[in-house]
Amino acid sequence: MEPNFQLFSEEYDDFCNVGEKHSTFLFAYAADFDVSTFNQMTQLAVQSITANRHNYTKLAIARFDTNGAQESITYYDDIQPFATALANSPPNPNAASSPSTPSNVLPIISSFLSASGRPLESSMVVLLLNRFPALNADLSSTEYDTITNNNVKIFPIISDTSYATQYSLVSRSSKALTSIAANSNSHFVIGKMGSPLAQTFQYLMNTAYLDSLTATRSFVDNFGFAQNTIGKLRVPHSEISSYVNFTITISAQTLQNTTTNTNGLSLVFYQSPNSQQIVKFEPGSLTNTNFYYATVQLKQGSTYQVQYKSQFDLGTITMIRIWTESVLYHYGSYASLDDPMGGVTLYKVDEYQGAALRMKLMNDCYTTHAAYVLFTDCNGAVSPKYDSSQTIDIDYIFADEGSFPHYPIVPFFCDNTPIVTSNCVPGSESKYDIQFVAGEFTVIRSFQCRPGVGQIKSNCRNKDVNGNYYCNRDKLPYMRGPTGQIPDCLGHGHVEYDFANAEAYICVCDDGYSGDSCEKH
Repeated sequence: MEPNFQLFSEEYDDFCNVGEKHSTFLFAYAADFDVSTFNQMTQLAVQSITANRHNYTKLAIARFDTNGAQESITYYDDIQPFATALANSPPNPNAASSPSTPSNVLPIISSFLSASGRPLESSMVVLLLNRFPALNADLSSTEYDTITNNNVKIFPIISDTSYATQYSLVSRSSKALTSIAANSNSHFVIGKMGSPLAQTFQYLMNTAYLDSLTATRSFVDNFGFAQNTIGKLRVPHSEISSYVNFTITISAQTLQNTTTNTNGLSLVFYQSPNSQQIVKFEPGSLTNTNFYYATVQLKQGSTYQVQYKSQFDLGTITMIRIWTESVLYHYGSYASLDDPMGGVTLYKVDEYQGAALRMKLMNDCYTTHAAYVLFTDCNGAVSPKYDSSQTIDIDYIFADEGSFPHYPIVPFFCDNTPIVTSNCVPGSESKYDIQFVAGEFTVIRSFQCRPGVGQIKSNCRNKDVNGNYYCNRDKLPYMRGPTGQIPDCLGHGHVEYDFANAEAYICVCDDGYSGDSCEKH
């Protein structure tokens, strides 16, 4: 079967130049949230959504922490009824539950995730809070799977005064909110009511709502004043400029009950001593908040090590997101080993199934560049296992029935938790991030890696020094993985899915090697 690269009809042409396309935008707010700040934020939300109508298919609102029966989430198909509903149902302290009652924001999130008939992929959720959930309250692991694997970004936002008050209550905890922000590639924002929080929200709408996430890292800052490498950033190609613009957003949550905004925070985008970009965040991008913001230009087609240094207190939870302007509409999902076309979305990734990401781009925006893929764990480290770094050559890109260019990323057999988790945000130890770069497009996709579920084949229980399962090498092609469904290229080549000829995973050997498993030299 030959790949089909026919173009879409003209009604889809505009998608080549749009940003992140959100399935649903949910604006949820506590009944006792500050009305003035709420009004500023709703105006910003309505303005941004109106100016970028392609960025959503559904809009939704929910008011929580009320003194009666919990109000249900209401969905809208257009901006005007959404805006009217926000204006007609603002926060109202008289309608709020007693201050002695913890927040019921977690059931709101659960309701949003479980709603039937509503698109979820790439949704954005804003939570305006005035109190914490009860101590030990949290979402289920299945709900975290739904959030992370479906690219749902959830932004908890609270005033510094409320944060301090809630922090002092032994019956409340912000742990779940921190975990949600870390697992959804968002920020837990703390700041003063009024302009500080409103301006921060505007920055979030300008990045998380419009742009593609190109790098992400959440960690407990145990580095002190030392400079540490926290990840790698691959810059996409550009046909019009030597440099690509990026926006950096950072939030820092201390163990104390105060917000953070100090001197001494910097990121270095490092290639060599003679080729590096230093971005300093001082005296703090946004005063009276825990939020930092900056921009940087990086060479197109280059790869940088991202180095971090701060003067934050040890134990500060730091969340770093790097964004760039999107150039086309995309869709990501996970597929099982026996579904290389990605026809059925895999809702849970585990050590047995492996993470087989399927990235689809609008056909009119088809790129002639190979795709680059990098898997990193909660430490920002690239696994030593096979397929943690991949290149999908142009010859192996195919189109599905909808004519989307389809990038078949080879399943990566993750570990439920990495060996070292001391720098990982509690609750995010199982999270992996995938940096995907294809031509002028780049985006981050993430997933939760759960313990293996399934029977490992008796002849595939061998393990090499990097933890890869491989099968008995009694006949060619050699196979690996818990069920022996992936060719073993013996470290002398890499695996590709050959759509045009074999319609199967095959070994593509390095120069000087040949054979079904690259066994000949």
